[in-house]
Amino acid sequence: MAGFAVSVDPDGAELGEASRRRKRTLGYLKLWGLDVDLTPLPVPTSDTHTTRDIGEVVSRAKALCLLALKGQGLSMRESFAFADAYEVWDHLTVDENDFVLEHEPTQEDLVQYAWRFEGLRVMEWALGLVKHLSFPVDIADPAKATELCIQKILAPAVGTTLEIRTPKELLDAADVTWSLSAITAAIRDLPDSPVALHAGVVHERVAAFRWLVH
Repeated sequence: MAGFAVSVDPDGAELGEASRRRKRTLGYLKLWGLDVDLTPLPVPTSDTHTTRDIGEVVSRAKALCLLALKGQGLSMRESFAFADAYEVWDHLTVDENDFVLEHEPTQEDLVQYAWRFEGLRVMEWALGLVKHLSFPVDIADPAKATELCIQKILAPAVGTTLEIRTPKELLDAADVTWSLSAITAAIRDLPDSPVALHAGVVHERVAAFRWLVH
């Protein structure tokens, strides 16, 4: 796959936000041996996208934690109690709300929603509870993701404060995630691909960033 040349102003002027962000994304991908053409992909910028505030991210993290736990076997009664205790109801989609209230969800739904721990991991990263989002070649640890949410978000110690990452950090990570989503199939089809992206992890991160950066 061909590389992407970032244009620079002839007078050596500083790169704009979009060019800077895309150059950063390309550099990150090259660290993993991926020399790709991202020219057709739009770049999220502060002019085209807004980021969620800390209250919204905390609430969404609680919702994703509940969905992941129910996907892993939490009963309807326990799920209902969780949603009440942590005021989650207003932060669920219609489909998510139906799943929480389902007494006997299908195996397909259980598997689908159990994957929400990957989105929870993104929210934990956005809140500074996770230092880095690893390259999406392996799944996160579901138990660690939910345990961290319980300890730091649902029942934080006295004096604990959460901070949201800067819009620049969120937009940088979104560009990397959306770029990886666009090239996942192409990488999979390469016989000598240097990495094997985990499609499930990429999918969940894309959904999380679509909500986080909108």
